[in-house]
Amino acid sequence: YFHIEQLAIKFFGCLLKCSTEFEIFKLTHKPNMVLNHDSETVSKNTTSTIIDEKYHYELVPDISEDERYFHTEFSDQPLPLSDAIVLINIATFVKEHKWYEMLNHLDISSKGEHFILYQYTENNLYPTIISSALIQTTSNKHEWLFFDGFFQNTKWKPNLESDGLLSLTKATSMTPLTRSQFIDKTSDEIENDLFYSILDKTKVCEAIRLTISGSKSKANYHLYLAQKGLAMALKESGRDAVFTIIEKPAMVLFYKAMNL
Repeated sequence: YFHIEQLAIKFFGCLLKCSTEFEIFKLTHKPNMVLNHDSETVSKNTTSTIIDEKYHYELVPDISEDERYFHTEFSDQPLPLSDAIVLINIATFVKEHKWYEMLNHLDISSKGEHFILYQYTENNLYPTIISSALIQTTSNKHEWLFFDGFFQNTKWKPNLESDGLLSLTKATSMTPLTRSQFIDKTSDEIENDLFYSILDKTKVCEAIRLTISGSKSKANYHLYLAQKGLAMALKESGRDAVFTIIEKPAMVLFYKAMNL
């Protein structure tokens, strides 16, 4: 192990960067990968929705059971959907943003319900994934990052505008909420109160690990399509409230610009 670490530092700068590249290599160089180039049906899904021109979005109940292949900008060859999403997560979150903690939790991105946005392009048999997001139900709320202590801070000031609480109450089957209920409470106490106020937990989910791929010139457009498609897909699936973690100011502004 010491020899491996020495080589990792020599060629990659540190062991974490080496591990990241190794995970990418494993996904893009799997042995005996057989693609069915003779049938377009392998990547077609009649349940998808067209959001703009050749962009499609859908919710996949379990990506580990999906047999379709997709292109990504991080591999020369199309990959099974599950592998494609893991690769995009590694390339964007780990390699680009250096969130190396995710290396121990890559399996989360290889299974379960996911939102995907993809595009069909000319001369390509398989579509290209533009965006993906992990959708977690309340049955595994103990795994939600939203309620993880890492994403809590005692210095945060909750936004408790009356209009926001009123619209949330109207949008979901909740016990009535008032601003006075949350006075002097911490952000994590407020978030838990909001969660347990929702009567029908099947209408609630967590959406995390939202990725955006594609050319830099279309980054904002793809971000817009991804957020719009994700909101529409979750609403169409009966979800009325979504818990999420956002670190991009542009995404916050997008939701603020929407009407109630």
